[in-house]
Amino acid sequence: MSEAEPRIISEQELYRGFLHIVQRQVAHPGGGQQTYEIVNPDSASASVVAFDTEGQVILVELYRFAQNRRLIELPAGKVEAGEAPIKAIRRELAEETGYRGELQAVGEYFIAAEHGVRRHIFVATNCQYTAPPTREPSEVDEGMRVVKRTLAEFRALLRSGQMTEVAGGYMALDHLNLL
Repeated sequence: MSEAEPRIISEQELYRGFLHIVQRQVAHPGGGQQTYEIVNPDSASASVVAFDTEGQVILVELYRFAQNRRLIELPAGKVEAGEAPIKAIRRELAEETGYRGELQAVGEYFIAAEHGVRRHIFVATNCQYTAPPTREPSEVDEGMRVVKRTLAEFRALLRSGQMTEVAGGYMALDHLNLL
């Protein structure tokens, strides 16, 4: 016997900008009602652990205002409505780093309980630099730059807690039997 699902009673848009925030009133099967704020409901993004032809991991470093510091991240971006995730990550890898490679889907996960974003994870191998990055204005303002790390340095970076996309990094390394 399956458990009854909660039911959305109402939804109100609270904010629409770079982030989209909605408030949902939900009726639970047990009779309770709760109000939830959800960031970017029903949306998707993609990130990639990319290896160049020498086996180095291609990452990006940029200023992140919420942390008030520069962070190292996997190349990543939004999957536009109707766009295939693999097409989105191919575009994002080229735009952010200038590299292209052989892409393989790894899996997906929700980035946080209060987010509606489903993150698609990819691995790119044999990446070659093909053209200068074509970054968005915000990425230019945030001082985005490409950084490379050896596999051992990348593993240490994942364990350090000093980068974003840790889950995606581990998923990709597990997929490649490189943990």
